[in-house]
Amino acid sequence: MLGVQCIVGCRSMPPEAWMLETREIRRFVVLAEECHFGRAAARLGMGQPQLSRALQRLERTVGARLVARSSREVALTEAGRSLLEDGRRLLAIAEAAPLAARRAALGERGTLALGFSGSCAYAFLPAALEGFRRARPEVELSLKEMAAARLVEALREGRFDICLMRGAQVPRGLAGALVFEEPMVAALPRSHRLAGQPRIAPRQLAADPFLAFPARDGTDFHRQLTEICAAAGFAPRITQEVSPMHALIGLVGAGVGVAIVPASVRKLRFDGVAYRPLAQAGARSQVWAVWRPDRLPAPARAFAEHIGVAVA
Repeated sequence: MLGVQCIVGCRSMPPEAWMLETREIRRFVVLAEECHFGRAAARLGMGQPQLSRALQRLERTVGARLVARSSREVALTEAGRSLLEDGRRLLAIAEAAPLAARRAALGERGTLALGFSGSCAYAFLPAALEGFRRARPEVELSLKEMAAARLVEALREGRFDICLMRGAQVPRGLAGALVFEEPMVAALPRSHRLAGQPRIAPRQLAADPFLAFPARDGTDFHRQLTEICAAAGFAPRITQEVSPMHALIGLVGAGVGVAIVPASVRKLRFDGVAYRPLAQAGARSQVWAVWRPDRLPAPARAFAEHIGVAVA
């Protein structure tokens, strides 16, 4: 039986005397509802003398009279009315507790601390969160966007349960799985000489100034830009390092330079920007779900499974 605290009329009693079993509370609630020892005993499947003794023990524990007896009819005292109100609430909690615990173990309740790179918000993240919230409405979401290097640090420190970030692989010492992949595209000023072409070979941009994310942020874009250009036979001339993404795209629209970004960034519609596919195989961006191998709370596990990650 579960133990519950009863503090009605017990201020002079030691705390250990306040502990009641749900069985005792239930017997009292049934008696209070029936206002009759015979009917209450029948409903509880016990004899009237046994019920009377149970009430006496309860009153001794509480330290106050709970019912005023008149023949077999009972009327609640002030202490009894108070215990009835609290008792019903405690019984409801006791009945709901096992189901709540099972739901928590299944990731249907609790808090999900999710960190993500800003560019993930342009890709699959909005739809994933919408579906997860619909499937797990009682899971509280704690969301925070950070640069990749800070995400990894925060995840290792336990400030996040799971993170979504771009990269070529899972960071050292962490567990993870690929959840999304998309092509890279060129972001050009609309006045650019190549803006009207259906596709662009990276080599055609060799003479242009490039905008890139700062390498110190730990984002994958700087590495990808270098690798894509190297595969095309040149080193990019990076004239500005800019973050976040909307600032970078805004500068592209201002004619400051060109950029190579994930295709989902096309959702950032700036009047002065044209996006064009790259005519280069393998120019793709990957999004990973990443977590600590020794720590994946149930809500985070449920989210990982929701986005298609099989967690061992």
